[in-house]
Amino acid sequence: MPLDSESVDANFQNFVSAVAEREAVYYLSHPDGVANSVSNDDENVVVLMFWSDKAYASESNRGFDDEYEVAEMDLFEFMYQWLPGMSGDGVLAGPEWTADLIGIEINPFELRELIDGAMSADQRNACETRFNELAEGS
Repeated sequence: MPLDSESVDANFQNFVSAVAEREAVYYLSHPDGVANSVSNDDENVVVLMFWSDKAYASESNRGFDDEYEVAEMDLFEFMYQWLPGMSGDGVLAGPEWTADLIGIEINPFELRELIDGAMSADQRNACETRFNELAEGS
């Protein structure tokens, strides 16, 4: 049964709050790259998919012909490395997409802002400290 827009939005909101709480993001990895799809709005734009839960990522794996492995990254890496890189590459994020490849497509910078807004002040301070430490070390 196809998801209605309310369910798709609920999945997206779940992703934002869950990754902020768990401080982890899951994706499907393959030797050729990360699970992706073509945008529903522009066939020249790629959407990389991410999940807030390992089990949900595993379930979504059935939507692909090739076998992917569920991989995990911490929230800092997602927000400060992946999302900026994706933004620079013109790639969209597809958080909490279903195995039927249904979900929201969002600009990585916008997603980062929404997750940041869902984080506690302590989490934001910890990320800022870690970012500054990395910047000083380069």
